[in-house]
Amino acid sequence: MIKKPSNLILLVFILSFISCAKEESLTSGSPSPVPSMVTIAKASLPNSLESSSVGFNLTEEFVPDTNLDEMKDRIFSPGPTDFMYRLNSVDSRLDSLADAIIACADTPTSTYTPPAIATGFNFPMELSCVQTVNAASLGVSDFKVYFGKAGGYWYIAEIQTNASFETNDSEPPTMAVLSKIDESGEAMEVFQISVEKSSVDNLYYASVTHILANKTLGIFELSSASSADSTHTNTPGANFTGLGCGIQMKTNGTYVYGSGIFSQMNTCPASATPCGNATDLSDATGSCGSLTSFTTLSMNRASISGNSTKQLVVDRTWLTGLSM
Repeated sequence: MIKKPSNLILLVFILSFISCAKEESLTSGSPSPVPSMVTIAKASLPNSLESSSVGFNLTEEFVPDTNLDEMKDRIFSPGPTDFMYRLNSVDSRLDSLADAIIACADTPTSTYTPPAIATGFNFPMELSCVQTVNAASLGVSDFKVYFGKAGGYWYIAEIQTNASFETNDSEPPTMAVLSKIDESGEAMEVFQISVEKSSVDNLYYASVTHILANKTLGIFELSSASSADSTHTNTPGANFTGLGCGIQMKTNGTYVYGSGIFSQMNTCPASATPCGNATDLSDATGSCGSLTSFTTLSMNRASISGNSTKQLVVDRTWLTGLSM
């Protein structure tokens, strides 16, 4: 049967449209195969500790534990010490590098071991590829993302160096985010690290935050400390300490338990062990028995090495051998 010209034209148009759609799908960017760290963290955190939770309306019935509230203000609220901001930044970066990450996924990895930035720190990474990020407009002199996949985990190291990190304290910081992410998106382990050189004594000081999150278990852990205090200008002690004296916290979604020194003061006060309700951080003393043991790295000012942190973030000799 002979088709009418109008039908032939319509058929050609449809085939052309399908062909173009296929071509577009092949050339468009793909989402990152690495599970979102923000998603894992939020699934493991009570709403009261999410960065989007902007404070509480205090009533006579509700008075938050002072130490836990200080922790929330310093580490879980928008600002320079908000760890969720950095996780979100890395997630976004990985989406922009999705094609390179997918191409690298089956490349054999080698073990790269960062220098011991703190007492007890041990975080070997399986890496195979590296991508350079063009961030000169941000004042970053060297910005690279290293990645690899092995044994059911993605390993991501995002490291940026501020060209003037030895002479001023302006943004962006010289820092690294080292991540080990379960391929299924159920769990992650992350270290967030910053380092600067003090103009007071010409020594290197660092801040370290260690994060563990498990969606399946509903557990979130965090520890944080800085080797600097607020007497040092142009150091993490001025802007990036968080709770510099050293804390650990753990939550199961019902209760929040903390242990350490909830302060960034020059002279660290006495240690505290607050226990609060996850809904509002109000006192729940005696209810946190199952949360009092930690897996995160216990840190304080004396346990963090500014020199080793500088070697990890700035010198990067431990990454020698990785190519584009």
